[in-house]
Amino acid sequence: MDQAKIEQVVSETMAANADLEGIVICDAKGKVLFGHTISAGTKHADIANLAVKIAANSSQLAAGLDKGGLKEVSIASDNGFAIILGDVKLVLTGIAGEGARESLGLLRMALRRALLKIVG
Repeated sequence: MDQAKIEQVVSETMAANADLEGIVICDAKGKVLFGHTISAGTKHADIANLAVKIAANSSQLAAGLDKGGLKEVSIASDNGFAIILGDVKLVLTGIAGEGARESLGLLRMALRRALLKIVG
């Protein structure tokens, strides 16, 4: 995986989407490849490990329901959102604040494009 490419794509994606508070990219085992968050004290390794577990469990659920492969997992919380996108090699987690509610569709598309640029 090209580290410079990952950093460039993350930087461009965050600059173009003001509602994004962070992006963490890890491999399929949860090893952080790159993380950038605006919140101090955010532990990228913790986010990566949990995102991989959530993606794996959600993928099992989708398969069990005979709905095909997993595309994304969206998590809404009291103060924001997490959007987890997976590829065979990578898991990308986008973190957005509460103000992103109206632009979630655009954020999903931007994060999907970012993942495709990184793996493509």
